[in-house]
Amino acid sequence: MGLVQYVSTASVADDALDLAVAISKYAPIAAKYLKEAVNSGMDMTIKQGMGLEADLSVILQSTADRSEGIRSFLIKRDPNYIGE
Repeated sequence: MGLVQYVSTASVADDALDLAVAISKYAPIAAKYLKEAVNSGMDMTIKQGMGLEADLSVILQSTADRSEGIRSFLIKRDPNYIGE
């Protein structure tokens, strides 16, 4: 079923910090909406949660960070996200 993503073999705090560092490399606005989806989705049905994710995806498709991500990928450079 894929319910377990990762099992910590070291310090959970260290693993959490590593995850936070990894997330910080992505567009801040995407991380913001990811957090919103996870926090809000806990109290929703599957159907409601899927609707929320679809709505957030539409919003993210129109951000400057999305354009920057695509542009930087195409010219093979690190992205410079601005959180918009």
